Amino acid sequence: MTPHHLHATAAALSLGAARGALAARVRAERRQRGEALTAAGPISSPRYGTRRVVGGHADPVSATLVLDRTPARETTWAEVLRRSESRLAWIAQEMRAPDPHRPALPRIIAGIPNLRPANARLIHLHLTGELDWLGGLPLGWTPVRHPLGSVPCPHCEERQLVVQADGPEHAWTVVCATRRLCTGTGCGCGMPGAVEGVAHIWWRADVIGAVAGAAPTHTE
Repeated sequence: MTPHHLHATAAALSLGAARGALAARVRAERRQRGEALTAAGPISSPRYGTRRVVGGHADPVSATLVLDRTPARETTWAEVLRRSESRLAWIAQEMRAPDPHRPALPRIIAGIPNLRPANARLIHLHLTGELDWLGGLPLGWTPVRHPLGSVPCPHCEERQLVVQADGPEHAWTVVCATRRLCTGTGCGCGMPGAVEGVAHIWWRADVIGAVAGAAPTHTE
């Protein structure tokens, strides 16, 4: 998979963790009827304006993201969860994710590897926007991040790597805290499908395997 696919996967896994915290709030709300919060308005576009549909014959991802200026209102955690589920169902439908009878987020995660790079980038933007929206609510949740200080970055060789540890361990990814961008083909990052201008990201297993002298474990 390309960096776009890895970034989308990492965002989806963090979103799963955030939604776990949201579900816990819903359960508590059901126990304590009447609890309410001031929620942010519906998701806003990562950029202003509207994008046209982008995608191939089997990979039609709608890129329409319209800025929403809906004012905040009083709502419940259950309503926030329903809104999130609706949004994810729309994303899954737009990317034609497999297994339509399964919950939306697992479908999205399963479908990401099949996306073309440009559409994986768009899905990453959608998921990041949703994650930012949930992250702005008082869920008591933060992404799980672990420093990997003993390992040099495959690109810059500085020891500022961070493991993005939401989701199952085999799907953890690594980014560099320096936030230096990939230079594309010929970049020293060693990432298959390197994309110029995209933040570096690797599978954790590949970074650890490279240090140990092992072959990369991910070949998608």
